[in-house]
Amino acid sequence: MAIDTDLLMRARISPQSLAIEDAVNLARQLGFVEVRQRGSHRIFHHPIGGRLRSSFPRPLNLQQGRDGKAKAYQVKQLLQMAMELGIIP
Repeated sequence: MAIDTDLLMRARISPQSLAIEDAVNLARQLGFVEVRQRGSHRIFHHPIGGRLRSSFPRPLNLQQGRDGKAKAYQVKQLLQMAMELGIIP
């Protein structure tokens, strides 16, 4: 799946204003696979994410905040994980 550069730029510039569905779409575009959902927590793994265990011991969790937006620290974590995997520069 191609990465939407506009969506990626919005996530980098303003992670606190990214809608939860946009964050989920970005995660999928970056190759993350949703493995389960429990309540508002959507849990993602990456197929080559095993080498991230030392930096990120837990899987990626995306959760909707009170305002309907994704939590900013989780969007930042998504971007950090993608950079460490070499998916985005």
